[in-house]
Amino acid sequence: MKYMGSKARIVHEILPIMLDKEHDTFVDAFCGGCSVIENVPNTYRRIANDKNKYLIEMWKHLQDGGFVFSYISKEMYDKARDCYHGKDNFFTEAGVGLIGFMASFNGRFFDGGYSGHNVVGKNGKARDYIREQIENTMRDVPLLKGVEFYSGSYDELVIPDRSIVYCDLPYKATKKYDVSKNFDYERFYIWCMEMARRGHKVFISEYQMPQEFRCVWEKEVANSLNPNITKRPVERLFTID
Repeated sequence: MKYMGSKARIVHEILPIMLDKEHDTFVDAFCGGCSVIENVPNTYRRIANDKNKYLIEMWKHLQDGGFVFSYISKEMYDKARDCYHGKDNFFTEAGVGLIGFMASFNGRFFDGGYSGHNVVGKNGKARDYIREQIENTMRDVPLLKGVEFYSGSYDELVIPDRSIVYCDLPYKATKKYDVSKNFDYERFYIWCMEMARRGHKVFISEYQMPQEFRCVWEKEVANSLNPNITKRPVERLFTID
């Protein structure tokens, strides 16, 4: 699924660094578009968490074989957005998630505006952005069979003993979803240290981290939502010993 901050382009480089034979549980504490957890072998117990309850209800709905919209009008989009802002209750939480992520530009969940069907670009060709997002997302669903989904803050998640814990947190100095605004980074750093002290193997995707964290992988990567930008940030994977 197209999602802000997706790791789809680099997952096959960073995942082998994280996986090992000494741990049997993989916890994705900020699962988002699930591009990482869907590639973790199902021989692991797989736990996916995200603070956005609409996102998690959407994934659970799709995982259970639930109904998927084939066409999302601007009127449906506006009504679902009203539900999200507490002005209506016409759609379920899963429905709000489906419409918000399938019909917003770049999957930005009511923050990028309505993407639309059969939109004619500058080249004169029509493109169905919503259909593309739906098809991309539905290809991911079979890979999520058996994943345990939870919604809440990362520090409220019950993590089994000696887990691999992956955190694709909201990056500093980047635009964030509503649920990620005012993220407390210092609190997160302390939590990571505590998780490592408890015997978990902790990994974090970020551009920069405090000196207590060690970089184990880095690569210059184009912005996943805008491949035409000239500035290419360096994606890094950190751990803490």
